[in-house]
Amino acid sequence: DRIWIYAFSCPRNNLDCRRTSDLTSVGWIFFTLFALVYLICDMWSGLKLVWGVSKHGVSMKSFQVFIGGCSLFSITALALYATVVYNFATSRSTVDMIFNTVVLLFVNELDEKLFTSLHVISPNWLERITTEIATNFKGRVRINIRYAASNHELRHELARRIAHLEHQMAQRNITVKRNKVKIKKLQKKMAKLEKKQGRNRREIQRVNIQIQEQNRRVLELEAFKAQQQQKSHELEQNQVELNAENNILKEKIALLEVDQATKNEDMKKIKATNQNLKSELNKLRAEVETLFLAVQHSK
Repeated sequence: DRIWIYAFSCPRNNLDCRRTSDLTSVGWIFFTLFALVYLICDMWSGLKLVWGVSKHGVSMKSFQVFIGGCSLFSITALALYATVVYNFATSRSTVDMIFNTVVLLFVNELDEKLFTSLHVISPNWLERITTEIATNFKGRVRINIRYAASNHELRHELARRIAHLEHQMAQRNITVKRNKVKIKKLQKKMAKLEKKQGRNRREIQRVNIQIQEQNRRVLELEAFKAQQQQKSHELEQNQVELNAENNILKEKIALLEVDQATKNEDMKKIKATNQNLKSELNKLRAEVETLFLAVQHSK
């Protein structure tokens, strides 16, 4: 409350208050630019660390990366919040805004400056300490002292490399997306081909069933043909036997016809004999009647 500077001044001898702040939008624009230049890299790095936790799976390394990313983002966000609040409370001109922003952001960089100073003052001790830290983390942490010595140059180089890698990753992502689209199209085509293949398989199965049915019918017809051939052979044998019997019957009929002809001749002879006997009988009757008549006349 002691360092808070109010934007309005209200004299005791006047009912109107006047604005004492000369801060314009230009100051806030410079403040935004400086804050982005100094803090956006750390904030973005913290977000990338948190976002990349899923690459390591469920492990201690992923937990360490998550805590580190959250810490880096939280510290940077806290520095931004402190800078905004402090400038809002104390800055009443554009110069004050720029001055306070530069001072606060410089204070935010004191840890890296201290690390660089220690590297200049006692590089061996700093090397030993960083080696112990890397050993305690079992080689999972690599501390580059040259990065602390030439922080700004390496930061720009790393930023350039990260941008290049992000560009490559974006290109690869585009390629991957295109490949995914192609894969989806191929999967759709494969699904269509599988459906068509399934239909063809069902059609082939149906045709195989029909062929099996036709083969069964052919076998039945062949069996029926064999039976018919056997029956035909039996009929031929029966026909031969019948022909033989027919010949025998013909011979018997011929003999019977001869006997019948003989009998007919005998019958003709018998009829002729009967005719003769009838004529003689008639003659005898006539003679008897004549005798009878003669006898009656004689009486």
